[in-house]
This record gives sequence, C-alpha cells and structure tokens, in this order.
Amino acid sequence: MDKADHSASAYQPRLLLVDDDPAMIRIIGEMLAEFPDQRFATTGEAALALAREATPDLILLDANLPNMTGFDVCEILKSDAKLARVPVIFVTSHDAPALEVDAFRMGAADYVIKPLIAPRLQARVRAQLSLRRRVMEAQARLHEAGGQAAPKPTGVRVLGILAEDMVEAHRHALQSIGALDVVTDCEAALHLAQSKEPDAIVLDARCCDNPCEAVHALLAKLAHVPIVVLADARDVQTEQCTLDAGAADVIARPGRSAVLHARVLAALASANKALEESRALLESSGGARVHPFPVFARDARGR
Repeated sequence: MDKADHSASAYQPRLLLVDDDPAMIRIIGEMLAEFPDQRFATTGEAALALAREATPDLILLDANLPNMTGFDVCEILKSDAKLARVPVIFVTSHDAPALEVDAFRMGAADYVIKPLIAPRLQARVRAQLSLRRRVMEAQARLHEAGGQAAPKPTGVRVLGILAEDMVEAHRHALQSIGALDVVTDCEAALHLAQSKEPDAIVLDARCCDNPCEAVHALLAKLAHVPIVVLADARDVQTEQCTLDAGAADVIARPGRSAVLHARVLAALASANKALEESRALLESSGGARVHPFPVFARDARGR
C-alpha cells in the first residue's frame, strides 16, 4: 500500500456534536466511538464557531438549543459557502412530521428521533459519511475510463420497487417529484433501469428476500443513484444493513407521504451536490485521480 492509500484508509472524519445537555453529548459520543475525532458544543453560537474554525465532515444537531435553535443553526450553516455542503443530522425528541419536513427543506441530511438506538445512529452516520464519497468515486472511475455520463432527458425519474399498498399510499407524493416507474421486485427494477435510468429509487424492503443484498445489487449498476428504503420501524437490523450497504435513507413504513417526499428530495439533493463537486474537482485536477473524501475505518475493513 502506498503512502496515499495508507493516508486515505487511516483518515478519520471529524464530527461536531451539538446538544445543550452534556450527558446526551457523552452518550452520543460513546455511541459513535468508532469516529474518535469529535468536537462538542452546547450552544448554537459555539457550534458555528467550531465549524468555522475547522470544517467538520458531519454535524449532529439538537433542535432544542438555548438562544438559537437547531433550525437557526442549520439555516446559517446552509447559507455559508464553506459549510453548506456539510451534512447535518438532526437528533431530536420532536417526533413531529411537520418539523421533520421543515428540517429537510432547509437542507438537513437526516432526522433521528430520541431515544437513540446505537446501531441505528451508527448506521445513519456511516451512511452520510459514505454517500458523498461513493458518488464522487463513481464519477472519478467514469472519468478515468474516458467516458462521460450519457445525457439524460430533462426532469427527474423515480423508480419505485413497491408493494401495492405502498403504491396507493405514496403515488401522489412520488409523482410530484418526477416521472414514476413502478415494479414489484428487484430483478424487474434492474431490467427497467437499463432503459429508463432513474434519478432516485424507493425500495419497499418487503419486495426483496434480502433487501441488503438488493441495495448492493442496485448500487453495483447505479452507484450514483440514491436509494430510499421503506422498512418496519422495529426492524433495526434491516435499517442498519441497508444503510451500510449504501442506501441513502431508511424510512419507517408505511410513513407519511410528506415525510417521504421531503426525504427523497433530500437524498436527490445530496447526490447531485456530490456529482457537481466531483466534476469540479476532476476539472481542476486536470483529470487526475482524486480522493476528495477519503475512505474511513469501516470501509477499509470491509462490510
């Protein structure tokens, strides 16, 4: 292994944990011990100061903060050119769909409700840290091969791998995002994607014998396409393994259409930002291989 590869595999992402309760910060920090480079803040003002001092790779942000709410902090972060691309995960006790939708509309990457379950939080953090890297590396591989992405028709295309009840529940929400294609199994999805490449995939875990393997198979063909999984709220194992397999998000089934709409749009936005950043880096590097977001420890070990 050369020095550059060793540096990439040894890279530790920097987390910024923000909560007005020091005990909760300690709990979150222990849950995320696999990421030892952590900074802490108990106010929004302190969080912004730390973020500007050393740009974090990910921010976990409580909604309830003194003087300045987490929503205020997120809005300021997203208006800062240097910090706008840093993913923000809201960690909050507010189980309110309207607040969740608002969080995604202002640019949040995820919304996790307390009380926290360690495997769930760990998987969601890993997912945010790996999503941008995976999309950017796929673009770099295409560039190295001398190819360019084929021009796509204007407009967004969503592929739904959905059971009938989920189609009926969420058809309007998904169609409001873009053209909707619906299949009932992953084999049909892979076949359809060859002729109608989607911009986003919504996968009902019930449609696959092994949803984790299904996510792997889909991303092997469509590495840059965000996959949002619908799974049973109590099935933490499926949530964890599909996120570790590369899913962009997992939503409790059946879910609210407004929340699904907001989360799919957020996943699309994150993927598009990663593609834009990758193209800019490749152009600035003259086409050389780039590693804009190094591999972290879990990826180096393999899943």
